[in-house]
Amino acid sequence: MMKKSVLYAFIAAMLTAVSCTNDIPANVNGDTSGNTSEDTSGSGSGDLSGNSGKISIVASIASQTRAPQLGSDGSGSFQKGDKMTLCVTGGAAPVVTDYAYELDFLKWPDFGLSEEVSQVTFSACYPTQKVEKDGTFEFNSFKAPYGDLLIATAQPVEVGTSETVALTFCHALHRLNLEFVPGNGYTEEDLTLLSCTFSAKTTCVIDAVKGSVKEVKDEQGSLTVTGAKASFYLVPQATDGISFTLTLGGETKHFTLDALFKQSGNPQTALESGKSCTLTLKVGRDGITVSAGSIGAWEDQATADGEVVIG
Repeated sequence: MMKKSVLYAFIAAMLTAVSCTNDIPANVNGDTSGNTSEDTSGSGSGDLSGNSGKISIVASIASQTRAPQLGSDGSGSFQKGDKMTLCVTGGAAPVVTDYAYELDFLKWPDFGLSEEVSQVTFSACYPTQKVEKDGTFEFNSFKAPYGDLLIATAQPVEVGTSETVALTFCHALHRLNLEFVPGNGYTEEDLTLLSCTFSAKTTCVIDAVKGSVKEVKDEQGSLTVTGAKASFYLVPQATDGISFTLTLGGETKHFTLDALFKQSGNPQTALESGKSCTLTLKVGRDGITVSAGSIGAWEDQATADGEVVIG
């Protein structure tokens, strides 16, 4: 079962900016550490005063997406104090700010919305990001402290509602898992010295207002890992642009991801957001074969079973 937690956030100053802001609200007891308390003075416009204007947000983690705490099925929950970036759109410009989960508070009157605004949208991302004035940010999965990225798509909300605002965070990237097993002439101990250099596109542009991937940039990057297992978070992209170089015992093999799928009889032209690919490669002195493979785990895309000689 998917765990749910409730996030409360409070913006204590009237927000009338004409451009996006990443500032922590100033009047939350003057404390930006996340140790905040709710202002119940009832300031604001209309009849949404006091506690009646408080907004309750349920932030749930979709199965098989990354969260601070994951269960065996990949679902999870945020922990108190985890920081995410929240985007509220509907006024003159989006209000973008970072929120500490279950520590901050938000109330309707404090948005400074005009009486003509009857509906806004809520979207979010985890971990926190610096959103530009156009409402977007770039994410490089090879350079980010956390290679994974969760986004919650924009949800329409009636202004003044007391109903819970539900945000479901999903995986923005694709996860590629590689597992190597010994074939002819190699042992498990030998594979601890296996070097895998992986090359692919690294950067995507996220529309923070919509909570979606806007575009993928052409920027390429490489990572090298050693050992029998490797895992990579990738921006959505074509499989023919993803390459591997395996080196072990003086032998080097080069191949592309699309070649694996084509030779398995189940071609895949692209890796999609929110999905996962796991390939088990048997490494032997007479070549490298795919002993098992599947794309799924997060969402089903395809399966690729059987052996494919690459070397």
